[in-house]
Amino acid sequence: MTKISHMTVLDDLPEWIVIEEILVRLPPKDVLRCRAVRKLWRSTTSTDKFMLDNRRHQPLLPVIRQYIPEQSGFSFVVFRDNGVITSDQKLWPIIQLFKFHKLLGACDGFLILSVGSDFWICNPATHKCAPLPQPRVPSSSREGSGIYIAGFYGHHPSGEYRVLWFSRGCQRGYILTVGSDKPRIIRRPSVSSRLPECRRQGAFDSRYSSQVNHRCSLHWLTGIYMKTAVEIMVFDTITETFRWMRSPDQLGCRVSLLEMGNRLASCSNNDGSIEIWVMQDYEAEAWALNYRIYLVAMKTSPQLDFSLRHISNIALLNKRELLIWCWTPSWGHDYLLHCDIDEKLLGCYKLKRGTYSVYFTNQYIQESMLPLPFCEMQEEGGVDKEPRFLIVL
Repeated sequence: MTKISHMTVLDDLPEWIVIEEILVRLPPKDVLRCRAVRKLWRSTTSTDKFMLDNRRHQPLLPVIRQYIPEQSGFSFVVFRDNGVITSDQKLWPIIQLFKFHKLLGACDGFLILSVGSDFWICNPATHKCAPLPQPRVPSSSREGSGIYIAGFYGHHPSGEYRVLWFSRGCQRGYILTVGSDKPRIIRRPSVSSRLPECRRQGAFDSRYSSQVNHRCSLHWLTGIYMKTAVEIMVFDTITETFRWMRSPDQLGCRVSLLEMGNRLASCSNNDGSIEIWVMQDYEAEAWALNYRIYLVAMKTSPQLDFSLRHISNIALLNKRELLIWCWTPSWGHDYLLHCDIDEKLLGCYKLKRGTYSVYFTNQYIQESMLPLPFCEMQEEGGVDKEPRFLIVL
């Protein structure tokens, strides 16, 4: 009887090459499947070092909130370009929910969601989630429920994950370690008087503001959608202190603050073109106009009338490619334009009907297998309280 061989090409390779050169580059979902193949693979891919190295190999994917008309609900999706892999699917769902909900933060593969008055932290790659406490504001305070999440970050000196909360209408902020309900109060810097009153109140709300975690600091572009230059607020996540930074003197409406090739960048929509200003010297706060992308020159199918355009937001896929969300009533649809900095159109995707059915959340996810911080959160509160959303990554 002929023996059936179960040998694979991996059996001819040293184990360290399989683990350190192959498995570490796979998406977390595939690594989790590989853990069932061999005990050695399971143990070596479960170490903190491997999980951190694996996360660094994952692309940063902009998270998009999409309205699903036939289900009268929302879904969070990411845009994936499969490269040589042939697939028409570009928008991949990660969170499904049929009630009103918000994505408030993203860091190291973790997402913070709010559903009604509840807050959750989850890792879509591992399908794990747990309730997230919010600061306990004294009942006698006028602030009440008027607090919002401004940022979510890893505090490197302690190894903790922390959430930065602001209260509306005053200069008070809170730093809360994930898993704790005992915040530390800090003072938030005042906001420029050049901002309209309505913009000043929620200038750093993570639902609306364009924020970037760059060089261990959170950056907020306070003048988003305005034509006047407004400074960038910076929060150092190591010293946990605030400062202000000069923004570029660019024309047009500021749309997004981005990280481009390990540099801070600011995008604006100006008379049919996208301008990208890149910081040349971080310490000197020196900016330069590096790219101007003329949308009217792009040949789209169908040909879009950019004279009636509405560019709502811009996301960076990598150091050369952009994803632009366009909406205007004359089209009757939302469109996602995928292009590069040399004005080459890489794709034009028509989305479902519905006014403002899609928008960028200003958050990026980098998939990881990291366990939720403070696993006891799941044991204490996650068993009896089920999240009102479905993880579908």
